[in-house]
Amino acid sequence: MRVLFVAPFGLGQKSTVWARTLPLAQALVHQGAQVQIRIPPWDTPKDAGTRRSVEGVDLVQVSLRGGLPAVLARLVAGLQRFRPHLVHVVKPRAHAGIVQWLLWYGRRLVRGHGPVLVLDVDDWEQAWTPLLGLPWPTARFLDWQERWGIRHADGVTAASGWLVAQIQGASPQMPVLYLPNGVVPPPQSPARPSAPQVRRVLLFSRFVEVSPEWLGRFWHALRGRDPQVRLRVVGQALQPGREAPFRSALGTDPRVEWQGPIPGERLAALYREVTCAVFPAEPTPLHRAKCSVRLATTLLHGVPVVASAVGEQARYGAQGAARLVAEGATPEAFADAVIEVLSDPTLQTEMVERARARLQREYAWSTLGRRLWGFYTHLLEERAARASDWE
Repeated sequence: MRVLFVAPFGLGQKSTVWARTLPLAQALVHQGAQVQIRIPPWDTPKDAGTRRSVEGVDLVQVSLRGGLPAVLARLVAGLQRFRPHLVHVVKPRAHAGIVQWLLWYGRRLVRGHGPVLVLDVDDWEQAWTPLLGLPWPTARFLDWQERWGIRHADGVTAASGWLVAQIQGASPQMPVLYLPNGVVPPPQSPARPSAPQVRRVLLFSRFVEVSPEWLGRFWHALRGRDPQVRLRVVGQALQPGREAPFRSALGTDPRVEWQGPIPGERLAALYREVTCAVFPAEPTPLHRAKCSVRLATTLLHGVPVVASAVGEQARYGAQGAARLVAEGATPEAFADAVIEVLSDPTLQTEMVERARARLQREYAWSTLGRRLWGFYTHLLEERAARASDWE
């Protein structure tokens, strides 16, 4: 089985390719597939024109010379040389979305011949449009691509249950596979370090999960219940200036530690320095749709988590893997749940053990890769049956 993934961007700040597409591709290689990922690396232009193998996956980052038409031509030419049985489009956006359009209509010219066309969605892109500050024509085009893309494929893989429901509503006959983000289990589970002397709560944020007012009320309630607690805020706003209202809401309290974005190699040290992590989220399409790799990684590293039961957070934290707080709960109720976890080391240990066991059992990339292989096989069999009907 030859599988070609076409991505809309490279392995830069956006996480989809390195955190989702590449692990899935590697899992397919272990199943016996020949896999290539083709990328227009506009976010990491220094990688343009390079090619390398990553655990058996052929990673091709095409040249950016000549602008959009030339880049698209290189993507399609590489596809024709590889002759894949399936093309898996990574997000119905930008370059990848245009390749999907070209393949869909090109196939109509040859009576359905050509590769099976699969679309992967791991976010509700329309929900991000107001937050990104894109020019109106660009925003409208990208929104159109998403709506068109989920109706014009042979099958769709979706990273959240909410996305599955949206796709089934928009295209009831579309085969859809629920395929959440996975984890790479360590050779052996590292021992949970003894709790740091300072009770420190970790918040990863892009400053879109809750409002500044919500976060201010949460911090006020938390420090009122535990005056010694500290809050460490890690992350970067999507747009300049978006962080300022959150800083204002939390004030100048020295117990709030602003760390900014953190490189991957620093994560292990960061996790050792905190007592628990919090993942509050408003019950909006933006948060119902996504499947947080950061949440899964935090759980796998043995950090107790308190999370809003919104979207995939409720699935990751099920069966006691995290302390789930009802969606729409007040900031004060969320703070109560955090204090409950901070005050009970036995509960922390139990949560960590449950989380690791559940993640490694249900979310290992090897397991998800086998599920995807079965979906591909089903789609290829359907294609073969239609081809015999034409004959």
